[in-house]
Amino acid sequence: MNMGIPLLDKIPIRELGLKVQAFLPSGNHSELVSDIDFSLLLYDKSLINTTNGNTAEISPLGEEHFFDAMARTARTLQLQTDKDRLLLLLPTNDFIATAFNMNVGGEKLVRSALELQSHSLIPAYDEDLLLAVNARTQEGVALWFNEGETNRLFRAFEKQGLFLLAIMPRSLALVEPQSDEAKVILINDEEGETLSFLQVKGDSILRLLTVNKADLEQDVFAKQWELETGQLKGEAVKNMTIMEDWQALNRVVEPLAEYCFFPAGAVEEEKRISFARKTRIGGVVAACLVLLIFAPFISNWLTIRDLQSELERVQEMTAEPRRLQASIFDMDEEWGAMEEYPDQDVANVLISLNQVIQSSLTSFSINKGVIDITGSTDDPAYLVELLAEKEEFYNVGQSTNTRGGGSQFGIRMNLSSVDFDAYEEKYPPLSQGRQQ
Repeated sequence: MNMGIPLLDKIPIRELGLKVQAFLPSGNHSELVSDIDFSLLLYDKSLINTTNGNTAEISPLGEEHFFDAMARTARTLQLQTDKDRLLLLLPTNDFIATAFNMNVGGEKLVRSALELQSHSLIPAYDEDLLLAVNARTQEGVALWFNEGETNRLFRAFEKQGLFLLAIMPRSLALVEPQSDEAKVILINDEEGETLSFLQVKGDSILRLLTVNKADLEQDVFAKQWELETGQLKGEAVKNMTIMEDWQALNRVVEPLAEYCFFPAGAVEEEKRISFARKTRIGGVVAACLVLLIFAPFISNWLTIRDLQSELERVQEMTAEPRRLQASIFDMDEEWGAMEEYPDQDVANVLISLNQVIQSSLTSFSINKGVIDITGSTDDPAYLVELLAEKEEFYNVGQSTNTRGGGSQFGIRMNLSSVDFDAYEEKYPPLSQGRQQ
């Protein structure tokens, strides 16, 4: 029994409690949205309490920011304590939508790949964006929302004693989170001058189209819109064209966690609650384990378990980056050869030839920076001299002997603006394209 004394000195109770916490499940956003108490929906500068259909118009006072006015209006529709957690449903066209189709598996990989490509997917948007996507599928629609606006909304509602837990596109209020995955529905969301059209399968967005009604007054855009929406098929169509359609919901909207945006304040609250819960449980378990530390060989058992957990943690941390890095290298190898293929600028080559060839040109070919031309002229040698003076060409020479009294010519030259030798050194012909 004396073995327990030095072991107790090596493992303080507080440290033991922290070790226990590492084995407890952590909170996630799916658990977070399960705590929604009420939902408010924004339509045409009015807020709708989806539970009872009550509405209130948002009217900023003086120079009051619209977010502050919205939060103040929300307070009039929900008079409960700040313990109630709010889901805010904003117009679908307030969100940026990008389609994706990725040959990768796993939620973390799909999400990581999208976040890595955010600057190329939305190059004109400079501010930080939050991502919401059903990453269980390899193709569909990813939604993006301004991170700064998310946090400003949270602070505005917090000033009114309301806890803004999540933000979601209002069209998704019509989707049942536990619905049949095989069921496809179409949602027509109309407000003012904007029209949004969604195709949703189960709890995943397949297509999302948005258009300004003014554009539909032009026949070209109208026909294109009809063509795009006509190709989308579904088992049911839900049309939401007026405020009364949204007032008729009469329920607290159950959010789709995959397409919710969470303010930083809400996430911190989740961490705090999760940590407090784990600390309480960890303290109880740690107290029980203290009773066992006097048992023989317990030190070796704890050491082996810690080492095994550390090994599994390190393996898990390094596996995903390696897979992601391999995927990126694979994409670079697949598309790099195409993207960096030398541009021979045939149009400008023809313009340059036209400036010096005043007679007949019977053939023209260009291959890997080598140009062959044939035709007829009074003085082929003089034509070679003129072409050699052009900075676009080098190694200009006659490729065939002149015929017909010197009037027929064949000339070969190289294009100065391309370097196929360097390209083929970087992308050898055998390595270009994906190997099957």
